[in-house]
Amino acid sequence: MNRYSNDSNFQIKMGALISYASIFINIIVGILYTPWMIKQIGQSNYGLYTLAITVISFFTFDFGLGEAVSKFISKYRFENQYNKVDDFLGITFKLYFGIDIVIFIILFTAYCFLGKIYAELSLEEIEKFKFVFIIAAIYATTIFPFQPLNGILIAFEKFVFIKTLDIISRVLIVISMVFALLLGYKLNALIIVNAVSGILITTIKVLYIYKNKLIRINFRSNERKLLKEIIVFSGWAALAAFSQRLIFNITPTLLAALSGSEHVAKFAVASTIEGFVWTFTAALNGLFLPKVTRMLFENNPNIKIERLMTKVGRIQLFILGLIFSGFILVGKEFIGLWLNNDYLDVYNIVIFLIIPSLINLTQQIAVTSLTAAGKNKFIAYGYLISGITSITLSIVLSKSLGAIGAGIAICIGYSIGTVFYMNFVFMKQIQLNIVRFFNNCHVKVMWPIIITIIFGQVLKFIISSGSWILLIIKIIILSIFYFALLWRFVFNNFEKELVFQIIDKVRKCKLIF
Repeated sequence: MNRYSNDSNFQIKMGALISYASIFINIIVGILYTPWMIKQIGQSNYGLYTLAITVISFFTFDFGLGEAVSKFISKYRFENQYNKVDDFLGITFKLYFGIDIVIFIILFTAYCFLGKIYAELSLEEIEKFKFVFIIAAIYATTIFPFQPLNGILIAFEKFVFIKTLDIISRVLIVISMVFALLLGYKLNALIIVNAVSGILITTIKVLYIYKNKLIRINFRSNERKLLKEIIVFSGWAALAAFSQRLIFNITPTLLAALSGSEHVAKFAVASTIEGFVWTFTAALNGLFLPKVTRMLFENNPNIKIERLMTKVGRIQLFILGLIFSGFILVGKEFIGLWLNNDYLDVYNIVIFLIIPSLINLTQQIAVTSLTAAGKNKFIAYGYLISGITSITLSIVLSKSLGAIGAGIAICIGYSIGTVFYMNFVFMKQIQLNIVRFFNNCHVKVMWPIIITIIFGQVLKFIISSGSWILLIIKIIILSIFYFALLWRFVFNNFEKELVFQIIDKVRKCKLIF
């Protein structure tokens, strides 16, 4: 058990480090590549590209079965019941193939009505979108049956492999896209590159699992009790995933129908920036499901989970606080330099999208605990409330306010569903002391964020705007000021030691290279 725990801790730590490396790469690539790509293909085509990507992501989410794979395999591994792993995967893969057929029918039907669905697009834009929709649909139906692969790798805690592959995938896609655009290819090539790269990465995962003999799939398994457990668990997880995807994936379609492709492009840029914030702060979340699952079998699990949630939540809030305060202070200047003044509305949209994250992104350990305990129907309720509220308000607000209206709608929806409702669930269902969590996490961390914002407003009068160099100087000064406040008044011994460990690892890397 000791060796198992040590390997688990190693995978979590290395997985976290690689996650942050991946995020830095994504941010750098996004900052450098996105404006260049928009310039190469035009704002209208970028809106169509965004629509195609949302189609791919909407129909390649795993309907909750990915969480079921991680949860059940982690449980069976802990109990040393590997024959149940084989039976479980046999049933799971058959479910995926069945759902894939339904997806094909839905996409085929949608293709026949594209002109009516996207009424605000011009005839030329509809014709372009038809081709990219076909490519997106082929990719979605090809890749979907292999969705359990991520759940398998997470359950076996192969975080280093998963996160390394994420980096390779991102770099491969961007390099391929750059070459395609430089060779004169436009919108169609970008969608094809995404599809081919995704299929290649999936193939690598299949080969890795096969080579390391992680699983043996028993397709003959027809155990009805297990099938019922999977359907009940994944049904709620699917509803949660669907509701969550509904918000960001349906919004571009609503904007295309109500406001036009320019607002789709603005929302796409805002959601890209929000995505950077989310991935940077939530990089640790997916690493803890196996660990939390084991905690549930130990004594006083709610106390141990609360301690882990506070420990991880504080680290996430340190990071999120720097990003949030920094964007409030220099976000508009950054967008003006990065894109142009036509996209300044993106600043307000991003602020609205980030606000709920100050709470819900610091509580993902509690969400993971609900999943591990088989209480994911409450997660589904939370996201369903968020989704219904966001979409309803988006329909009302987007017609008059465009992409900003969609941002306001999402902010309100997420605040109601993932903040207020979910905190009530954490108290009632897993007996977490939420007041103590907020006191140890947010109360002790929020005041340096507020002081940094005040300091930044003063700094704006001292250092003018208008160039990347001045912007970078301001970011460095704000970061040092914020970190100094945390180190002097907020960090505990564990957090200070964590900083020393990171510095030590960086120093060792320099010695190696």
